[in-house]
Amino acid sequence: MTVRVVVLGSPHGGDDAAALLAAEGLPLDVEAAGRPGAGLLDLLEGDTPTVLVDVVRASPAGRVIVCDLDGLPDAVCGSSPLSSHGFGPAEALRLGRALGRTLPPGIFVGITGERFGVGEAPSPAVTQALHALRAAILEAAAALGEKACTRAD
Repeated sequence: MTVRVVVLGSPHGGDDAAALLAAEGLPLDVEAAGRPGAGLLDLLEGDTPTVLVDVVRASPAGRVIVCDLDGLPDAVCGSSPLSSHGFGPAEALRLGRALGRTLPPGIFVGITGERFGVGEAPSPAVTQALHALRAAILEAAAALGEKACTRAD
């Protein structure tokens, strides 16, 4: 069974580009979804195991975060939203729960960022951690692929 990678972010928003940069050239089924807001629920329909990748507003910048997709709506980092977006994945998934939507099996992989201004370059801490983010995406995809194969057997 194929594992899909849904990558969120903006190429013009400083650290918000990190997920997109990390996913470039990965040997996986990658879908760059921008900032879909509640539309993320439509991207997560079906049973295809999914790795969701985004940038998280938290300190220190450059820290990789991994959690089950089911646990993402309950994840918080201080008093700020988890996502670098106004209505990010955690909020979309909370809405999906309220609407009775089911999620595919999945893993959230994020990286903490500190620069989100339009036209800014990614911060040095995030740039240095892109290899760790890329490795976490590949590990999550491999773990989901193994689970999918086990269920199919």
